[in-house]
Amino acid sequence: MSMTTTWGYTLADVDALPGILPDWEYDEFTADKYATDTRRIVNINAAEAAIRNYCGWHVAPSLACKLSTTFYDRRVSRVKDTIIVQLPASFVTGVSAVKIDGTAYSTFVFETSGILRIYGAPYRVHPHTTIEVEYTAGVDDMMASALKELIAHRVTHALTTTTGVQSESAGGVSVTYNAAWTNNTRATALPDDNKEVLAPYRVRGVY
Repeated sequence: MSMTTTWGYTLADVDALPGILPDWEYDEFTADKYATDTRRIVNINAAEAAIRNYCGWHVAPSLACKLSTTFYDRRVSRVKDTIIVQLPASFVTGVSAVKIDGTAYSTFVFETSGILRIYGAPYRVHPHTTIEVEYTAGVDDMMASALKELIAHRVTHALTTTTGVQSESAGGVSVTYNAAWTNNTRATALPDDNKEVLAPYRVRGVY
C-alpha cells in the first residue's frame, strides 16, 4: 500500500493523505459552534491542501517516504564526488536507504531541512542516472499545533463570511470591502501573515 504525491515522491503504508486537523478537533477549537455546518469538512480539506501545496510536501504527520529521481532533476546537484539532493521535505527525521542506479550507498549525511549529501558517488553520470532515497519526514503533534490553529482560523473565516460579497448595508450604514479582503474569505487563501507562520515548514533550496 502506497501513494504517489503531487510533489514528486511516494508515501509508504498509506493510500490517502491523513488530515492535519480532524473535524472533531476543529469542533473542540470552536466549542462546537459550527459542528452542524456540513461546509466545515470541505473547507478543512481545502485549507489543508492549500497549506501543503504552499509548503511543497505533505508536512504532517510523520510518514515513510521514497524519492526516485534522476541526476538532472533540478533538486539534484554535484560537487566533485558528492551528490547533493534537496529532499521534498523540511522536517526529515531519518534516511534509511540511498541507491544510485540500484547500487546502495551507505556514506551519506542529511539535514532536517531536507539536504542530503551522498559521498563517493560514481564519476560518470548521465541524464538517466537514477537516485532513490528512502526517508522519514513530517512534523510531530506539537509542531503541528500551529498548522492546526491556522487551518481552524481559515475555515472559521470562510464559514462566517458570505462568499463574493463586496458590500453590505444596514439602515443608513454601508460597508464596502476591498478586493484583498474579499479574496481572503476563502479557506484556501493564504495572506502574508499566514505565510509567515508557514515559513519554517516550507521546502527550502531550489525545489
